[in-house]
Amino acid sequence: MRVLVTGAAGFTGFRMMEFLAAQDGVTPVGVVRRRTPETERIHGSFAAADLLARDSLHAAVMELCPDAIIHLAGLTHGTPDALHATNATGTKNLLDAALAGNPGCRILVVSSSAVYGYAGDLPIPETAPLRPVADYGRSKADQESVAFEYARDGAAVAVARPFNLAGPGQTDAFVCGRIVNQVIAIERKERDALDLREISSSRDLVDVRDVVRGYWALLSHPEFSGRCSGQAFNLGSGNAYGVSAIIGRIEEITGAQYPVRLPETTPPIAVPTQRSDNSRIMALTGWRPAIPLAETLRDMLDAARKNRK
Repeated sequence: MRVLVTGAAGFTGFRMMEFLAAQDGVTPVGVVRRRTPETERIHGSFAAADLLARDSLHAAVMELCPDAIIHLAGLTHGTPDALHATNATGTKNLLDAALAGNPGCRILVVSSSAVYGYAGDLPIPETAPLRPVADYGRSKADQESVAFEYARDGAAVAVARPFNLAGPGQTDAFVCGRIVNQVIAIERKERDALDLREISSSRDLVDVRDVVRGYWALLSHPEFSGRCSGQAFNLGSGNAYGVSAIIGRIEEITGAQYPVRLPETTPPIAVPTQRSDNSRIMALTGWRPAIPLAETLRDMLDAARKNRK
């Protein structure tokens, strides 16, 4: 099976390519917007294509003619127009290209738990209304609308909604990555405290290595067209971890304590907590998260130390 992975050079994309390369009978092909030194680390082959360059994207995907696609590429920050263009219009361009070359292509469009916004303290099922509170979440909701429209027209397209990711190599753009990288800086005497925006919110944290297993469990399901297509699937740990609790776990691992420096005025928190209900994907595929948060954080610390040597 030839599996095309968009966003292959990203945090999740790199892990996805690594995972697929270890699967029997799978040929992963990564798609990146441009070739950089970072792309040389990708497991398997890759091609350069831009989601918004419709004609060249169409030609590249037609030439690759994948059997399946995991669509990870997207924009997380930017103007509302830029977010919509990349995440919604770019997804439409990809689906058009893929289905023109192979109408039976299986496609997993990766969205985000940001589409839910704040849904209360209880676990969030896929049936919860979509109430995104920021431009990114709204663009991902628009992306899902595109995916479901194609599924209604008969294409084999499903949507994955990962919750907050964590794992080795994560950047400061994510809360765990930000905390871990600052902890390493404190160890190296480069700073004296953790500088954070707030520590009262809580998020469902799931290891990226568990999530890529979940994506494959969906995409490789023998009844993908009948039981996955047209459906959304949550992927999370099912637990909500406060920022202060994350710091506490790291302090237990390192045996040190880290002062926290907060702004004088705490910014408003639009989504104070989120927690996933994973029952749909568990019932269909048997997938469940296997890596506990302490192990994730320990691996993140080890990787960050190695990268700073």
